[in-house]
Amino acid sequence: MTNLKDSFFIKKLNEHLSRGGIIAFPTDTVWGLGALPTRSGADAIFELKHRPKEKHLIIMSDSLEHIKKYMSDYPNKAFGLAEKYWPGALTIGIPVAETDSMSFGGVRVPNYKPFQELCSVIDGRCLATTSANISGQPPLTSAEEIRKQFPDIIVIDNAFDKIGGAPSTVAILNGDEIKIVRQGAVEIK
Repeated sequence: MTNLKDSFFIKKLNEHLSRGGIIAFPTDTVWGLGALPTRSGADAIFELKHRPKEKHLIIMSDSLEHIKKYMSDYPNKAFGLAEKYWPGALTIGIPVAETDSMSFGGVRVPNYKPFQELCSVIDGRCLATTSANISGQPPLTSAEEIRKQFPDIIVIDNAFDKIGGAPSTVAILNGDEIKIVRQGAVEIK
């Protein structure tokens, strides 16, 4: 099991990420792939997954405070939803016009202690993320499957809590209008 208190491993992890490297990690919903939210990190994920450029990545963190800088174009309503439902299975997005690999489709703060522990040791405390799979395939369900499919990435196998809850609810905000594009674990009231 990954030891996120090992300073040597943390240094290796952050060096890997700073070079555009990809990691896999558990979340409250599915296993994810992540990289730093930079051009090289995002491009690496698109290449690894064979992901079409028009499909966006999600930025995840351990707190609203750390993810705010990626929400500069978000309406005030987004911050109200974040304060009410985060940490939790709610992805908040806004319409994205661009379709290059630096277009992030939403933000989320999972309510999952192993992911929060991972973020606490990552420089910048945010990851550009997507599910752990080849685009169009079902998500991989274990560290072993991920290592077999993606042998060149670092797998963070610190999942001591259950993985595989309902997917996150995806809410796209256009001003004060909320459009639910995927109903998941969180019901917005």
